Amino acid sequence: MDAVMTDDLLARAAAELFARHAAPAAVRAIQEGGPADALWAAVEEAGFADALVPEAAGGAGLALSEALPVLLAAGRAAAPLPLGETMLARAALAGAGLEVPPGPIPLAEALQGEVPRGRMAAAGPAAWVLLPRPEGGAWLLPADGATREDSSSYGAVLRWASAGNARALPQADWLAAGAFATLAGMAGALERMLEETVRYAGERRQFGRPIAAFQAVQQQISLMTEDVFAARIAAQLAALPGGSGVAGLDTARVAAAKARIGEAASRAAGIAHAVHGAMGITAEVDLHLWTGLLHRGRLRFGAEGHWNAWLGAEFLRGAEAESLAFVRARLAPPPLEETTP
Repeated sequence: MDAVMTDDLLARAAAELFARHAAPAAVRAIQEGGPADALWAAVEEAGFADALVPEAAGGAGLALSEALPVLLAAGRAAAPLPLGETMLARAALAGAGLEVPPGPIPLAEALQGEVPRGRMAAAGPAAWVLLPRPEGGAWLLPADGATREDSSSYGAVLRWASAGNARALPQADWLAAGAFATLAGMAGALERMLEETVRYAGERRQFGRPIAAFQAVQQQISLMTEDVFAARIAAQLAALPGGSGVAGLDTARVAAAKARIGEAASRAAGIAHAVHGAMGITAEVDLHLWTGLLHRGRLRFGAEGHWNAWLGAEFLRGAEAESLAFVRARLAPPPLEETTP
């Protein structure tokens, strides 16, 4: 089947699933501590969580670029699920020949301490937690064996008494894996935010005409559109194969995409709230679902400053004498004949 047709079918299936099971009211309920069992069960039944697992291991055997539409759809719905993280964790487990456990597997950011500790998303389901190890690799730890030390809208800190019952995974760039899962959802949220902002500007009337008719609003929405489409392209580049990371991730492309999407998120959220006016500051407005996802995503798995510094260090270590040569060598997509099935 044609790759474009497959992407379209997958995107439509994911959009329909999240429209049915992740309406704004359902998302708010989960964020406030409600169960996400029905939403996760629908995702599992659709096979999305095993999208990157090889067919021989019971998965769909998709490439990251083929699975990206599902993550974009989840971001458009602001679905509070560790879907991208679970996809990558299951792919890594299957690739290492380890048993893939059922249930969602969020990826935590490791924190220093004498016992295993990590920060993960505050809302959403978790059966297992993938925690990077200081010496490399990662532990797969049961979520119900952790003590929650602290929690805020930006994340929850979990602590395990020991790693004695953990499964060990091989060394990998788990920070880049988490960054990719995060940026894909952010790109989807940006698209939905733009659509809702354009819709609101066309409906909201001031001085007898829609505010979308005013040149100042048009100019701001055009700037927002540039950022949103740049974010979509950055996510697509980050999903291209050819790297040595989890599921073929290339850390340089992930770094550039996470930084670019983080910058886009800051500007686009500001414009969206400005266009919505006083309505934008109320938590009951759906706009808050996407801006919340974006602001949390900017901080998770490395903010813009971290990844820009990483890229700068890579450039200084590399053989390229000019930044444009570095971009062409490390960030540009591979030749078309290498990506065509």
